[in-house]
Amino acid sequence: MSGFIGIVCGLKSEANAVRISLKAAGVDASTMKIGVSGANADRAEEIAQGFLEEGAKAIVSAGLCGGLDPALKSGDLILGERVVSAKGDIVIADKALSAAADKFSPRHVAIFGSDEIVDSVEKKQALFQRYAAETVDMESHGAARAAAKAGVPFIAIRVVADASTRTLPKAALRAVTPSGGVNVANVLVDCIKQPQQFEEIFALGRDSGAATETLRRDFGGFFSAFLLALDL
Repeated sequence: MSGFIGIVCGLKSEANAVRISLKAAGVDASTMKIGVSGANADRAEEIAQGFLEEGAKAIVSAGLCGGLDPALKSGDLILGERVVSAKGDIVIADKALSAAADKFSPRHVAIFGSDEIVDSVEKKQALFQRYAAETVDMESHGAARAAAKAGVPFIAIRVVADASTRTLPKAALRAVTPSGGVNVANVLVDCIKQPQQFEEIFALGRDSGAATETLRRDFGGFFSAFLLALDL
């Protein structure tokens, strides 16, 4: 069976980690396509829809996420067992892909798909209590919607960057560009205005970097297992 899997990431750094991991795993480039949404669910849905129109056999959301469950810590590898959103979306991970991923022992969680940055401990606690979701990101629900509408397999493999106990510094709120890059100028300006944010940004960058390294190390194995499960 020929075909490819569409991979949707939020950031360019995540997509780069995915590419490196796939290359290290010896994955044939023809079996995957990668898109970057800029941490925007509508754009993630558009990218996934484009992949499906090109013949994608499955959609995978890959990247970092925030922790909502206090039991999760930065660096934890998770499998999105279901994706929920405030609009009422509920998308369940494909059983065959989930079973294939289990050989790597990721923690099964629910992902809350947010259309805005969840920046405070209080907001994280509220989402955890209301939606029973252990993690949050800003693109999985868009990619999941496209897959669900087309009736094709979907799964999310992500790594926790910021734990539930961390409030994001204001300088991080304007950091992501629409193309999924980092607006360094915005971050520096905000840190100069409030110098205490330099330490907070450094700590966030350290943990995000470690989470990205986990994605770079492990994603290729997951993807290879998905190819076998789909007979691609």
